[in-house]
Amino acid sequence: MKKILTVLLASTFAVVAFGQQSTPELLKKKELFEKTDLFEPPQVFADKAANAGLLRDYELNKATYKNSQLLPVAVCYLSFGDMKKAKETFEAFLSAKPNNLRAIRTLGTISLLSKEIDKGIEYYKKAISLGDEKSVVFISSAYIMSNKLDEITPYLPTLKKLAKTNLEALNVVLIYAGRDKKSFDEKLAREVLGTIDARKVLESATPDGMSTILRIYVATRKIWNTTAMLIPARSAALVEAWPLAMQSYKKILEEQPDNPLALRGMSVVAFRTGDVFGSADYIMKAYKAGDKDAAMDGIELFLLSRNRSVWKMFKDLAKDMTPNPQVRAGIVQYAVAQDDCADMFYFASLGKNSELLYKDEAVRKLLEDGIKKYSSDKRASEVAKRIKEQSK
Repeated sequence: MKKILTVLLASTFAVVAFGQQSTPELLKKKELFEKTDLFEPPQVFADKAANAGLLRDYELNKATYKNSQLLPVAVCYLSFGDMKKAKETFEAFLSAKPNNLRAIRTLGTISLLSKEIDKGIEYYKKAISLGDEKSVVFISSAYIMSNKLDEITPYLPTLKKLAKTNLEALNVVLIYAGRDKKSFDEKLAREVLGTIDARKVLESATPDGMSTILRIYVATRKIWNTTAMLIPARSAALVEAWPLAMQSYKKILEEQPDNPLALRGMSVVAFRTGDVFGSADYIMKAYKAGDKDAAMDGIELFLLSRNRSVWKMFKDLAKDMTPNPQVRAGIVQYAVAQDDCADMFYFASLGKNSELLYKDEAVRKLLEDGIKKYSSDKRASEVAKRIKEQSK
């Protein structure tokens, strides 16, 4: 279900939601730059200003940086799309840390983007020799780009293992299955589709990966089993191909009527095709089928539809959930704008994760308006206390 964006500033949550060890503040601590594991989380590089700050310091003081400290600098260059300087900096870092897998993989990808496919393949082979299974997917993609699909054969066992939970690996195997234009390898395709964990594959998905799997599905529908079909069904919904998404989800539900992923997927299709209550019913079925996270879909459906009847369906179920800050802010915004929404307002204002609301100035203003509107409620004092503490 599409997330609700309200007056919250995304940067507020990007920083405060993670521990200090994984924030952009690390980019100011050059003494830690050789501890490359600290710089694995992407949120370290989430602040463009912090990235620019590091690059300014590096450009002015290059002589003070050891090659072994250059990984964060190289990633910052990459974040600004400066491939030339990123490549030079990663290479300098690699001269000091020749077995750093992140640098090796990234240089492989930069090489591919620079159309130096053979060079990219060399980097990926080195990463694979160091035990990096992720690079098996990357090198296979390079062979696809260079139309050398037979070179993928030695990596097939690893690809089939990765394809159980990784969409990119699954795509590679299915493309490899079609390497002979005259004879699609149905046996291989059915084998790999029969072993996947659809939920985990979807969790690994990227937009490009979903687009690719949808194209493969359209050309090979007859080989897809019911569980595997969840993936192209979700992809069809993402590109708003509603008839195809609906057809796919309905086929799944004919065989697996209690499949939570299919039920939640159908809820999206129903909503986007104008059936709000049908969407709510699918969400409720998913919840009753054991997917307790579906309750939050119901709350988000309420925010999308602004239909109070939907709120009534799911408000009690959601009490045991932990809404993310954006959802809480959306509920606060609605409750302040409407009447007779005290329970809704205090549900969103208090509870786990609600403390993040008070860190945003615009949301605090909404909270102040809310406690004025619902001042007779005993919970108003707790919200007022939090606002005061944050405003100090």
